[in-house]
Amino acid sequence: MLFKPEAFSNAIVTFSHQRYFHYFEIISRLVIGAVLLLGAPYTRYPLVFEFIGNLLLLVAILLVFMTEKHHKQFAVKAAKQGLTLFRPAGIIALLFGIWTIYVSFI
Repeated sequence: MLFKPEAFSNAIVTFSHQRYFHYFEIISRLVIGAVLLLGAPYTRYPLVFEFIGNLLLLVAILLVFMTEKHHKQFAVKAAKQGLTLFRPAGIIALLFGIWTIYVSFI
């Protein structure tokens, strides 16, 4: 995402054509959201982790009601139109990931 945005975009498009894409997206958001909610009280900034956990759970619920076809169309469209945003988003994601690890172990 950060170093090769075009390759990242192509990977999203390729992944969206997999049969398990829609279900993987739902389950991964549910699991990560639940982990964040369960671990939030043990962090220095529990409200941040609760917010992100709830957001992931909400998105998972929305994906349950979205058809696979529309989810795939959205992913492909976002991958192609978001190409210019991948590099800045990658920087933000990297910094946020480092911050998350840091505040989780304080």
